[in-house]
Amino acid sequence: MTTGERIRARRKEINVSPDELADKIGVSRSTIFRWENGFIEKMPVDKLVPIARVLQTTVGYLMGWEDEEQTPASGAEDGYESEAKRFFEALPENRKLEALNYLRYLAANPDKQ
Repeated sequence: MTTGERIRARRKEINVSPDELADKIGVSRSTIFRWENGFIEKMPVDKLVPIARVLQTTVGYLMGWEDEEQTPASGAEDGYESEAKRFFEALPENRKLEALNYLRYLAANPDKQ
């Protein structure tokens, strides 16, 4: 199953319309359809976390890295934090600084979507 197919399946499962998803992540309805139908194969990395959040799942599930449609748990270390930690720890040492710099960029620019 492709990322787009997973997005569509999860969106339908939790009754989120394409318009609602598009509105919440700041893209057009047609972009949602192009992702879901495979016309746009490369998902922008800055949209994956918001999509996962709206669809109440993880980036890992949407990308096909995990098989379960898990909803991130709440609590001190929620599902997003534990997922990020797991992926960060799996990175080779030479990629960790790159990931950390991207997180710093995101934190410094919270208003950008």
